[in-house]
Formats: sequence, structure tokens, C-alpha cells
Amino acid sequence: MAEVDYKKPALIGGAVAGLLTVMPILQTCSVILCLWAWVGGGLAAKLLIDSSPQPIPVREGARIGLFAGLFGALIFFLIETPLFIWQMPAMLDSAANIVQDPEAVQVYQRIGQSMGMKIGFAILCTGIGAVFTIGFTVLGGMVGVKLFEKRQNQFPPQAPPPPQWNSPQSGDGDWPQQ
Repeated sequence: MAEVDYKKPALIGGAVAGLLTVMPILQTCSVILCLWAWVGGGLAAKLLIDSSPQPIPVREGARIGLFAGLFGALIFFLIETPLFIWQMPAMLDSAANIVQDPEAVQVYQRIGQSMGMKIGFAILCTGIGAVFTIGFTVLGGMVGVKLFEKRQNQFPPQAPPPPQWNSPQSGDGDWPQQ
């Protein structure tokens, strides 16, 4: 598989997975089983299949999904972490209103008052999201190969059968038959 270029499919699939995951209106679809990560991995697999002269096995779908997932997770992490920090006061206020436990409310208030805790909490949460993005793009790449690779059952042409040799009893010697 050395002649197949992984860069373009991985970058395009990763960009789809990462950017669509952080878009505000489309984030709802990402909450449902990381839909955009599946789509990014499947798209990367489709692009790899289209650029390859030979059939792509499922393990290569997992590999291109991993590459796309790493790129998509990086995009997600770099965009979502600052947004998460910016939106954190509203999220903590909502969580404090929902939860009736006074100890939990105190924890939310401590997180909201400390910039270090906000950053740490944001990195933790978006880091977990990035790991999920990687995992689901790998699965998307594998499913993409199963969906889009139609050459799986094609085998290279078979070699002609070897010549059959005459037996010494026939009197012709050991020459191949034509």
C-alpha cells in the first residue's frame, strides 16, 4: 500500500470530522454517537478507495480513519477548548440550578472563580471529546471500506497451470506436453 497517498484523504476527512463537530447548529448531530466523526472517517476511506489502484482492506480503513481522527481531534481540541472556557460560566450556572446538592454547587462556583480550574476542566472535557472523535473516525473508516470498496472479491489473474510432464514409459522422455 506504499503507492497510495494517505495525506489528502486524512486531511479532508479530519477537517470534516473536526469542523462539523464544533459548528454550533451541527453539534446536536455530533452528540448522537459522534456522527461527524463517523462521516469524516467514512469520507476519508472513500477518498482513499477512489485514489487506490488496488482493493483497500478494512485494516487500511482503520488506518486512514485513525489519521483523519488525529487531525479532526486536533481541530476539535483547538477550536472547542477556548469556546468551552468562554461558555463555561453559563454552563456552570445552569448546572448549579439543575443540581440540588449544595456541595456540587460549591464545586461549580470554585471552578467558575479560578481561571486555572476553568482551563483544566476545559482541557479535560475537550480532551475526552477528542479521544471519542479519534475512536469514531477509526470506526467510520472501517465502515467506509465495507460500504464503498467494491473490489474486495477481486483477485489478481491466475497464472496458467504448470506444464504436465510425460512419464518415462511413454517413450517421449521428460518433455512437457503442448
